[in-house]
Amino acid sequence: AILAGAVAGLFASALQAVRLVPLIHQAEMYESGGQDAAAHQGHGHDSGWMPTQGLERTAYTVLANVIAGIGFGLLLAACYALRGDVDMKRGVVWGLAGFAAFHLAPALGLPPELPGAAVAPLHDRQIWWLMTAAATAGGLALVVFGRGPLLKAAGIGLIVLPHVIGAPAPEGQSLVPAELAVSFATGSLAVAAAFWALLGGMTGYFFRAFAPRT
Repeated sequence: AILAGAVAGLFASALQAVRLVPLIHQAEMYESGGQDAAAHQGHGHDSGWMPTQGLERTAYTVLANVIAGIGFGLLLAACYALRGDVDMKRGVVWGLAGFAAFHLAPALGLPPELPGAAVAPLHDRQIWWLMTAAATAGGLALVVFGRGPLLKAAGIGLIVLPHVIGAPAPEGQSLVPAELAVSFATGSLAVAAAFWALLGGMTGYFFRAFAPRT
Protein backbone atom coordinates (compact mmCIF):
# COMPACT_ATOMS: atom_id res chain seq x y z
CA ALA A 1 0.00 0.00 0.00
CA ILE A 2 2.84 2.39 0.81
CA LEU A 3 4.71 1.68 -2.42
CA ALA A 4 1.61 1.76 -4.62
CA GLY A 5 0.24 4.86 -2.86
CA ALA A 6 3.50 6.74 -3.32
CA VAL A 7 3.66 5.88 -7.04
CA ALA A 8 0.01 6.75 -7.67
CA GLY A 9 0.21 9.93 -5.59
CA LEU A 10 3.23 11.21 -7.49
CA PHE A 11 1.59 10.30 -10.80
CA ALA A 12 -1.63 12.12 -9.87
CA SER A 13 0.36 15.17 -8.76
CA ALA A 14 2.07 15.36 -12.15
CA LEU A 15 -1.28 15.12 -13.98
CA GLN A 16 -2.81 17.77 -11.74
CA ALA A 17 0.09 20.14 -12.35
CA VAL A 18 -0.47 19.90 -16.10
CA ARG A 19 -4.26 19.63 -16.33
CA LEU A 20 -5.83 21.18 -13.21
CA VAL A 21 -3.47 23.71 -11.62
CA PRO A 22 -3.79 26.22 -14.50
CA LEU A 23 -7.59 26.07 -14.14
CA ILE A 24 -7.33 26.62 -10.37
CA HIS A 25 -5.13 29.67 -10.94
CA GLN A 26 -7.71 31.11 -13.34
CA ALA A 27 -10.51 30.49 -10.85
CA GLU A 28 -8.55 32.14 -8.04
CA MET A 29 -8.30 35.28 -10.13
CA TYR A 30 -12.08 35.36 -10.45
CA GLU A 31 -12.45 34.58 -6.74
CA SER A 32 -10.05 37.31 -5.64
CA GLY A 33 -11.81 39.79 -7.90
CA GLY A 34 -15.17 38.94 -6.33
CA GLN A 35 -13.76 39.12 -2.82
CA ASP A 36 -12.17 42.49 -3.54
CA ALA A 37 -15.52 43.78 -4.71
CA ALA A 38 -17.25 42.39 -1.61
CA ALA A 39 -14.60 43.91 0.67
CA HIS A 40 -15.04 47.26 -1.05
CA GLN A 41 -18.75 47.07 -0.22
CA GLY A 42 -18.00 46.08 3.39
CA HIS A 43 -18.76 42.36 3.08
CA GLY A 44 -15.25 40.92 3.00
CA HIS A 45 -14.19 37.84 4.92
CA ASP A 46 -10.95 36.24 6.04
CA SER A 47 -10.17 33.16 3.93
CA GLY A 48 -7.69 31.84 6.53
CA TRP A 49 -4.23 30.38 6.04
CA MET A 50 -3.18 29.18 2.61
CA PRO A 51 0.18 27.82 1.39
CA THR A 52 2.22 30.25 -0.67
CA GLN A 53 2.42 29.84 -4.41
CA GLY A 54 5.28 27.80 -5.81
CA LEU A 55 7.26 25.15 -3.96
CA GLU A 56 5.27 25.22 -0.70
CA ARG A 57 1.93 24.74 -2.42
CA THR A 58 3.32 22.01 -4.69
CA ALA A 59 4.84 20.19 -1.71
CA TYR A 60 1.54 20.18 0.20
CA THR A 61 -0.32 18.95 -2.89
CA VAL A 62 2.11 16.09 -3.48
CA LEU A 63 2.07 15.15 0.22
CA ALA A 64 -1.74 15.10 0.29
CA ASN A 65 -1.90 12.95 -2.85
CA VAL A 66 0.65 10.45 -1.53
CA ILE A 67 -1.14 10.17 1.84
CA ALA A 68 -4.47 9.67 0.06
CA GLY A 69 -2.87 7.05 -2.18
CA ILE A 70 -1.50 5.13 0.79
CA GLY A 71 -4.82 5.29 2.62
CA PHE A 72 -6.82 4.06 -0.36
CA GLY A 73 -4.08 1.51 -1.05
CA LEU A 74 -4.63 0.06 2.42
CA LEU A 75 -8.35 -0.30 1.68
CA LEU A 76 -7.58 -2.08 -1.59
CA ALA A 77 -5.01 -4.34 0.08
CA ALA A 78 -7.62 -5.32 2.69
CA CYS A 79 -10.05 -6.23 -0.12
CA TYR A 80 -7.34 -8.25 -1.87
CA ALA A 81 -6.58 -10.10 1.35
CA LEU A 82 -10.25 -11.07 1.63
CA ARG A 83 -10.53 -12.12 -2.02
CA GLY A 84 -7.13 -13.83 -2.18
CA ASP A 85 -6.43 -14.27 -5.91
CA VAL A 86 -5.43 -10.80 -7.16
CA ASP A 87 -2.93 -9.69 -9.77
CA MET A 88 -2.16 -6.45 -11.56
CA LYS A 89 -5.02 -6.73 -14.09
CA ARG A 90 -7.61 -7.57 -11.45
CA GLY A 91 -6.19 -4.77 -9.36
CA VAL A 92 -6.98 -2.27 -12.10
CA VAL A 93 -10.61 -3.42 -12.03
CA TRP A 94 -10.69 -3.00 -8.25
CA GLY A 95 -9.15 0.44 -8.66
CA LEU A 96 -11.81 1.52 -11.15
CA ALA A 97 -14.46 0.31 -8.71
CA GLY A 98 -12.85 2.57 -6.10
CA PHE A 99 -12.98 5.44 -8.58
CA ALA A 100 -16.69 4.81 -9.13
CA ALA A 101 -17.40 4.76 -5.39
CA PHE A 102 -15.24 7.64 -4.19
CA HIS A 103 -15.24 10.00 -7.18
CA LEU A 104 -17.68 9.25 -10.01
CA ALA A 105 -20.84 8.60 -7.99
CA PRO A 106 -20.37 11.58 -5.62
CA ALA A 107 -19.54 13.82 -8.60
CA LEU A 108 -23.00 13.19 -10.05
CA GLY A 109 -24.40 15.31 -7.23
CA LEU A 110 -21.36 17.28 -6.07
CA PRO A 111 -18.99 17.83 -8.99
CA PRO A 112 -15.39 18.85 -8.23
CA GLU A 113 -15.40 22.55 -7.34
CA LEU A 114 -13.08 25.40 -8.19
CA PRO A 115 -12.26 28.26 -5.80
CA GLY A 116 -15.05 30.82 -6.02
CA ALA A 117 -17.74 28.30 -7.02
CA ALA A 118 -21.14 28.33 -5.34
CA VAL A 119 -21.24 25.44 -2.86
CA ALA A 120 -23.52 23.95 -0.23
CA PRO A 121 -22.53 24.09 3.47
CA LEU A 122 -19.45 21.97 4.14
CA HIS A 123 -21.11 19.73 6.74
CA ASP A 124 -23.99 18.88 4.38
CA ARG A 125 -21.58 18.10 1.55
CA GLN A 126 -19.45 15.85 3.77
CA ILE A 127 -22.46 13.85 4.97
CA TRP A 128 -23.83 13.36 1.43
CA TRP A 129 -20.41 12.43 0.05
CA LEU A 130 -19.83 9.85 2.79
CA MET A 131 -23.31 8.39 2.32
CA THR A 132 -22.87 8.18 -1.45
CA ALA A 133 -19.41 6.62 -1.30
CA ALA A 134 -20.53 4.00 1.25
CA ALA A 135 -23.76 3.21 -0.62
CA THR A 136 -21.96 2.91 -3.96
CA ALA A 137 -19.22 0.66 -2.56
CA GLY A 138 -21.78 -1.55 -0.82
CA GLY A 139 -24.03 -1.61 -3.85
CA LEU A 140 -21.20 -2.61 -6.18
CA ALA A 141 -20.22 -5.40 -3.78
CA LEU A 142 -23.77 -6.75 -3.82
CA VAL A 143 -24.05 -6.52 -7.60
CA VAL A 144 -20.72 -8.27 -8.25
CA PHE A 145 -20.54 -10.77 -5.37
CA GLY A 146 -24.17 -11.16 -4.34
CA ARG A 147 -25.81 -14.49 -5.13
CA GLY A 148 -29.31 -14.29 -6.47
CA PRO A 149 -31.33 -11.56 -8.18
CA LEU A 150 -32.64 -10.09 -4.93
CA LEU A 151 -29.19 -9.21 -3.63
CA LYS A 152 -28.17 -7.77 -7.00
CA ALA A 153 -31.38 -5.70 -7.15
CA ALA A 154 -30.70 -4.48 -3.61
CA GLY A 155 -27.22 -3.44 -4.75
CA ILE A 156 -28.61 -1.40 -7.62
CA GLY A 157 -31.11 0.23 -5.28
CA LEU A 158 -28.33 1.08 -2.84
CA ILE A 159 -26.30 2.74 -5.61
CA VAL A 160 -29.28 4.81 -6.73
CA LEU A 161 -30.53 5.76 -3.24
CA PRO A 162 -28.24 8.79 -2.55
CA HIS A 163 -29.19 10.33 -5.88
CA VAL A 164 -32.88 9.85 -5.16
CA ILE A 165 -32.37 11.68 -1.86
CA GLY A 166 -30.40 14.35 -3.71
CA ALA A 167 -27.23 16.27 -3.01
CA PRO A 168 -27.36 19.50 -0.96
CA ALA A 169 -28.05 22.54 -3.13
CA PRO A 170 -25.32 25.15 -3.55
CA GLU A 171 -25.72 28.54 -1.91
CA GLY A 172 -24.71 31.96 -3.20
CA GLN A 173 -23.52 32.91 -6.66
CA SER A 174 -20.58 31.36 -8.46
CA LEU A 175 -17.71 33.70 -9.31
CA VAL A 176 -16.21 31.45 -12.00
CA PRO A 177 -17.52 30.96 -15.56
CA ALA A 178 -19.51 27.81 -16.23
CA GLU A 179 -17.12 26.64 -18.98
CA LEU A 180 -14.20 26.79 -16.54
CA ALA A 181 -16.14 24.82 -13.93
CA VAL A 182 -17.09 22.12 -16.45
CA SER A 183 -13.51 21.83 -17.70
CA PHE A 184 -12.24 21.45 -14.14
CA ALA A 185 -14.86 18.84 -13.22
CA THR A 186 -14.16 16.67 -16.26
CA GLY A 187 -10.40 17.06 -15.85
CA SER A 188 -10.58 16.16 -12.16
CA LEU A 189 -12.54 12.99 -12.91
CA ALA A 190 -10.07 11.99 -15.63
CA VAL A 191 -7.14 12.46 -13.24
CA ALA A 192 -8.96 10.53 -10.52
CA ALA A 193 -9.69 7.64 -12.90
CA ALA A 194 -6.03 7.43 -13.90
CA PHE A 195 -4.98 7.62 -10.24
CA TRP A 196 -7.27 4.78 -9.19
CA ALA A 197 -6.41 2.56 -12.15
CA LEU A 198 -2.71 2.91 -11.39
CA LEU A 199 -3.23 2.53 -7.64
CA GLY A 200 -5.31 -0.62 -8.07
CA GLY A 201 -2.88 -2.17 -10.54
CA MET A 202 0.23 -1.36 -8.52
CA THR A 203 -1.35 -2.52 -5.26
CA GLY A 204 -2.34 -5.77 -6.96
CA TYR A 205 1.15 -6.19 -8.39
CA PHE A 206 2.91 -5.63 -5.06
CA PHE A 207 0.32 -7.71 -3.20
CA ARG A 208 1.05 -10.68 -5.47
CA ALA A 209 4.83 -10.06 -5.49
CA PHE A 210 5.05 -10.02 -1.69
CA ALA A 211 2.65 -12.92 -1.12
CA PRO A 212 4.23 -15.88 0.77
CA ARG A 213 5.31 -18.68 -1.56
CA THR A 214 3.90 -22.07 -0.57
